Amino acid sequence: MMLFLLMALVACSIAALVWWGIRGRGARPLVAMLIALMLLPLPAMAGALDTLVAAAAPHLLELIGLSITGIIGWAAAAVRRKWGIEIEARHRDAMHYALYTGAQLALERKLTGKAAIDLILEYVRRSVPDALGNLKPSAETLTDLAKAKLQTVAAEKVKEMAGDAVDKLAEALHRAGARA
Repeated sequence: MMLFLLMALVACSIAALVWWGIRGRGARPLVAMLIALMLLPLPAMAGALDTLVAAAAPHLLELIGLSITGIIGWAAAAVRRKWGIEIEARHRDAMHYALYTGAQLALERKLTGKAAIDLILEYVRRSVPDALGNLKPSAETLTDLAKAKLQTVAAEKVKEMAGDAVDKLAEALHRAGARA
């Protein structure tokens, strides 16, 4: 058992030194020398090392457990950050889509001003309560977003109407030119 732990410690140390040697270009001769120094005295010191390993084994196991706990904690935090950001993005997208849909509904009902904003905000509260609960936007921020979405939808509607008018005018001119 002790020999196994010693060999595992040596193997991990060699792996770390090899990695360091690969990463650092100027460190290769130093790494080769350290590996040689680690491997050469092992057979001669087997008895003394066995006693040392026997004394250090409980502490080594504690250190290994501590390092594994740290790695698991780091991985859990990284996963939480990644998925937390994705969840927040989905809530934000859902809220903006609900604001946009509410603005379309307000224009369809020919509402303006406060009535339109109130309709949009009510639609968002009914439509995406989870998103509002997680993002927790202030009432002022939500009102500003509703106004911006209403302006965006109104601008799109005007552009669409202007495009239709231009298309009709072009068609009328084309028909008039074909008759002449």
